[in-house]
Amino acid sequence: MNKTANKGAIAVALASAISLSLAGCGTSQSAKPVKAATSETVKTVQTAFNQYIVVEAGSKLGSDGKKHDAFINGDIQITQNQPVTLHFLNYDDAEHTYVSPELGLGVKIKGSTKKGQPKETTYTFTPSKSGTFTWNCTDVCDDSKQWSMSQQGYMTGKITVLPASNQVQHVSMVVNPGYKLGPDGKMHDSFATGDITMKVGQPVEVTVYNLDQGEHSITAKDLGLNFVAKASAKDGVPAVSTFTFTPQKEGKFMWMCTIPCDDDAKGWAMSKDNYMMGYFNVVK
Repeated sequence: MNKTANKGAIAVALASAISLSLAGCGTSQSAKPVKAATSETVKTVQTAFNQYIVVEAGSKLGSDGKKHDAFINGDIQITQNQPVTLHFLNYDDAEHTYVSPELGLGVKIKGSTKKGQPKETTYTFTPSKSGTFTWNCTDVCDDSKQWSMSQQGYMTGKITVLPASNQVQHVSMVVNPGYKLGPDGKMHDSFATGDITMKVGQPVEVTVYNLDQGEHSITAKDLGLNFVAKASAKDGVPAVSTFTFTPQKEGKFMWMCTIPCDDDAKGWAMSKDNYMMGYFNVVK
């Protein structure tokens, strides 16, 4: 693939996204003094929905029998006219992009600076139209043939924008065995991410992509949850499981995997936040 062409494509997409984000800001010499807002002019600020997307290098098995770079859960569902914050957790030391010109997206995703420690990049926007839109990583990546850059579910995919009437929050979690570095200097099993923010009183659909060949649970007594994510049947092929629930009260609720796991004989990861346990933060 031509790197010059790639840079041009990124520049166009980023310029589009930047122009959208800057449309309502900046300083004008002719601007008039702003009056204090009255009760009639104050608008309610919507809390953004959240989406958590995991980027990994050489982790997902392709139809060619090789493992490739991939956005493990890059295909997302969001809602028209509803602000959404995209949280990219990049385990790869290379930068990537998440580009969709139709939606004005041109996100530059920072690379990890240490093996096993994901670098987080966040980006908030509001989709103004519903439909299904293509996204691509426009940075040259993967093997010498850039196989994954043209493959659905790897470095390209779909963003589904549901009608404004949709009230379901769609989030996902990725399970990796022995993939995340702990403060003890060892690699451990983990959910990425373990901490998820969601809205009270609205249904939440959680999709779990499990790359481990063992089952894992999401158990939260205070939320009435005891879900078991099925195991991967083949190395590099994530098993996909889904459950839906509606949080009825605000607060920070701990969940944990109650199935013995992790390579450490003491089950180190099972008691550590953002490894095999975490928190569901339920807000207004």
